[in-house]
Amino acid sequence: MEKTQLETFKNLFNSIKNHHAANAIEVGGELVWSSKGGDDVDLSSRERDRELLLKLQGRNRFYMKKIDEALHRIENGTFGDCAECGCEIDETRLEARPTATHCIDCKEAQEREEGHIPYSKRSHTHGLEIVNSNVVRMPNRNDNAAAM
Repeated sequence: MEKTQLETFKNLFNSIKNHHAANAIEVGGELVWSSKGGDDVDLSSRERDRELLLKLQGRNRFYMKKIDEALHRIENGTFGDCAECGCEIDETRLEARPTATHCIDCKEAQEREEGHIPYSKRSHTHGLEIVNSNVVRMPNRNDNAAAM
């Protein structure tokens, strides 16, 4: 990738970081769970709003991590190279998704593979699954092996 293009992306990433720092989402004191006034509906509404803000904060942290990784790839000369095949990522793809780490062919192949994996909402820490708003324990691999 040409030096001018790299500089353009570097400026874009730094601009995003500066904008994010100036407009960071914070959980306000009024949204913290408290027993001050209000009925159960008010408390539930405040808790839901707090959870939404926490989720947005998590997404923003994840995106900022991707921005930092892209800046690191610019510094070490690997920005614009596919992490899978090593080919150069098309400039139009990088313009559409500047943090892309895979060329379009490798990304499509990855998504096709993911299509064969059944999706379920799972807790990644406790092996629990959410079914109709109820948390149930999922059997782990050792349970299946022991049953055979």
